Amino acid sequence: MNQSGSPTLERSISLVQATIYGVGIILGAGIYALIGEAAGIAGNMVWLSFLVAALIAGCSAVSYAELSSLYPRSAAEFVYVKEVTGSPFLGFIIGYVTVLTGVISVAAVALGFSSYFKLYLNINPVVVGIAIILLSAALNFTGIQQSAKVNTVFTIIEAGGLLFIIVIGFKFIGQVDLFAFPELNETGNTAGWSPIMAGAALVFFAYIGFEDIANIAEETKKASRNVPLAVLYSLVITTVIYILVAMVAVSVVPSADLFATASPGNPTEGPLALVASTALESPMGGQLFTIVALCATANTVLVLHIVSSRMMYGMARENCLPEFLARVNPGTRTPTNSIVVCTILCILFVFSGSLGDVANLTNVGVFLVFFVVNLMLVLHRYRSRHGSNDAMMKLAVNIGWFPVLPFFGTIFCLAMLLTQFWQPMQVFGMSIPILIYATIITAVGIPLYFLSRN
Repeated sequence: MNQSGSPTLERSISLVQATIYGVGIILGAGIYALIGEAAGIAGNMVWLSFLVAALIAGCSAVSYAELSSLYPRSAAEFVYVKEVTGSPFLGFIIGYVTVLTGVISVAAVALGFSSYFKLYLNINPVVVGIAIILLSAALNFTGIQQSAKVNTVFTIIEAGGLLFIIVIGFKFIGQVDLFAFPELNETGNTAGWSPIMAGAALVFFAYIGFEDIANIAEETKKASRNVPLAVLYSLVITTVIYILVAMVAVSVVPSADLFATASPGNPTEGPLALVASTALESPMGGQLFTIVALCATANTVLVLHIVSSRMMYGMARENCLPEFLARVNPGTRTPTNSIVVCTILCILFVFSGSLGDVANLTNVGVFLVFFVVNLMLVLHRYRSRHGSNDAMMKLAVNIGWFPVLPFFGTIFCLAMLLTQFWQPMQVFGMSIPILIYATIITAVGIPLYFLSRN
């Protein structure tokens, strides 16, 4: 209970559980769903795309680590902007974009889940996506500890599956040139660094998740210490796994064949299931691995659903979203109304039916949010340069008061954002730039701020 007697969120998540939350979100969010498409872009050097994306994500991770040690609260990005700039409206804008990014991410991963589910039942991907979202919402209702236990089991399964790929495919490393820059390839990209960076922009989606740990701060023990550590630990663990899996994947299966699995009309196994069946020379390997992939993507849907609903809850508590979203169920200690609204929004984006479009739209939101978070740390450091900095985590590589890594994170995210702005997206049969679509759906939410403040 808080001082007014209203129920509050349950603070019971440990450092290990918070790290598992981060690893669980990251591992299932992209490697299972997008490695085929990424291999078609970057060829045998897709592993370098994962490394570039990890370096960009790492710059932002240190910003999240320091800011989360200063402000260990739900609705993290909203809180950072509001506290550093003193403007609730600017905080609302970035918070609203973060909520949209979260629910769109749920939709993207739900569609990724359906790409593996089709091996068993060829049901409409939208129907499958909606079903897994509803199941995740039901589990979210039950309480944070119940969700954490399920997340732990699924994370062990999905991490085990990726380690299994590394083990069975490690002997194939060296059979292809992993250091040859791609030539003109399956997706029409030019040779050299261009496809590497294009691949990095796509697989950056695979690193989404470490920042979401900040949004369970009010349910984490010793949040000022444990949340920053969980952010960094989860990113390091998943980066090592990703690079090894990417090297193994293109060593076992030609990048063109991996890319073919990303086709919407492909009726067979997913990309890593194809790697497993090829390495083991048995279709059973692919079928068993498909079960692992289903657990991984289902787990990501669950955890992203949880953190998105907590973001809504935190913003509503600060009077930047309707008040009913801040209500907590006294029995389950979960924000029931936020969970319901989050579920509805996730389902709406599933109806797009395109994993590529949804993933690219997610990246636009993520690059924008990361750009702002990095900028907030630079601004915070500037304003506190003559005083004390109470942050428990200070890993930004400093020159005096100036944080170097967050500065590079700002530049990198802005550059990646500019590469995404003009990507085409199909909306009601029309092809429009993602920038226009993203601007429209962001503008639609602005009236919510003024309605909530009255």
